[in-house]
Amino acid sequence: MRGDSEHVSVGVIGTGGMGGMHSENLHSRVPGARLVAVADVDAERAGRIAERCGGTVYEDGVDLIRDDSVEAVVIASPDPTHAPLVLECLRNEKPVLCEKPLADSAEAAREIVEAEVGLGRKLVQVGFMRRYDPQHVAVKEVLRAGTIGAPVLFKGWHRNADIHPGITSEWVVINATIHDIDSARWFIEEEIEEVYVRGINTAPKLGGDVWDLQLIQFSTTGGRLGTIETNVVSGYGYEVGVEVIGERGTVQVPPPSGAVVRRDFAISQRIEDGWLARFHTAYVVEMQAWIDGLLRGETLSGPDAWDGYASLVVADACIASLRSGAPQRVSRLEPPELYRRGVEVTR
Repeated sequence: MRGDSEHVSVGVIGTGGMGGMHSENLHSRVPGARLVAVADVDAERAGRIAERCGGTVYEDGVDLIRDDSVEAVVIASPDPTHAPLVLECLRNEKPVLCEKPLADSAEAAREIVEAEVGLGRKLVQVGFMRRYDPQHVAVKEVLRAGTIGAPVLFKGWHRNADIHPGITSEWVVINATIHDIDSARWFIEEEIEEVYVRGINTAPKLGGDVWDLQLIQFSTTGGRLGTIETNVVSGYGYEVGVEVIGERGTVQVPPPSGAVVRRDFAISQRIEDGWLARFHTAYVVEMQAWIDGLLRGETLSGPDAWDGYASLVVADACIASLRSGAPQRVSRLEPPELYRRGVEVTR
């Protein structure tokens, strides 16, 4: 361990909504972390973050990674930059927490897996923050305890209030549904074997060829079933939910926890307007767990490069099914030994 053994010096690449949130959390909500650098092609925006949270400002993320004062890196820049920046972190042997998706293709993610295997230790964590959300963790604990027996059916729904034009049907899979794919793998603890995806356009402003509402049916290697509904223009708010049906019962994330208002012959409850508000706690818990693990020199325990790769392999199959209108087999997934055992992480 280098430098101050009580803190991890972190650099954040990307200072938009996600990167800005991570920077603020590292600065004021995550004991043991010290924000020492930020990078963004918009140097003015990065500078505003640095004014509030401290740190050196870079325009190039590679320069931040190569800064000797940066011990660990958070990547929250645009998707096409993820794989090149993660690979640069691996070349510099620095732990990295990369926002999803790990890469913009399964092939690029596989390159990351191979590079990490070559190093012989896990340095990459992927930002599948639902694994740290208290509501999702509560469901996972019920499944782990065997309270409802073995899971037989997964139901997930993912609804955004609205989205600006410029997206594609493929974007919905890679940027939204990717979270639900990871949730299904995490809850069921099996790989997805086959997918069948249908979609419709409910928002003409996006273009008639954009399927903003998609429904995935899938089966797993152990014969379990599942459905994922993704609706990026729900019109009413942001909502993510999961229900798992087991052999002896069911378990589901609870509804929104806001105050229930009864007035004018109606009952109402507020729903969050976006993911930053809905998963605020999860992002803090995720970052704290990552920092604590680095300080203790422990094996990374969060979603790793293999999880990032596996989710993209499933996403590729989903996109192929969207295009063909037919069920699609998922390429067989066999993790390398590195992802089957514990390996120490060094700073």
